Amino acid sequence: MKSEEVLAALIKLSKADNYFDEFEFTYLLKVGKHLGIDDNRVEDLIKNVDITNLTIPQKEEERMTIIYYMLFLMKVDTIIREEEIEVIHHYAFKLGFSAVMIDDFIALMKKNKFKNVAVEDMLSIIKKYHN
Repeated sequence: MKSEEVLAALIKLSKADNYFDEFEFTYLLKVGKHLGIDDNRVEDLIKNVDITNLTIPQKEEERMTIIYYMLFLMKVDTIIREEEIEVIHHYAFKLGFSAVMIDDFIALMKKNKFKNVAVEDMLSIIKKYHN
């Protein structure tokens, strides 16, 4: 998984609805740290995203991680807009996930937009589509 490509995809998602707030900024900084990207580079990427492709990881775990990042970024400002959903569906398709599975994840995020999402609920969606 190429860290800057993943972060660039998240930045694209954060800007999809033309609303970029401090919650999204803070989330991107946290993901950047998790991916080994320093805060200055994250800020540079936010100002001028120059990466347009996302190399699709071979490992399903890495692909799921990207989708999780996207889902939680969409949820972080508690405003889930159609433009964000379209971006998530775009990347989910590229990552090999079905639209119905992603719709279930998005519905879960909407249901829990003001509270934490239970890990068990996320896992039940994965089990539903991968068994």
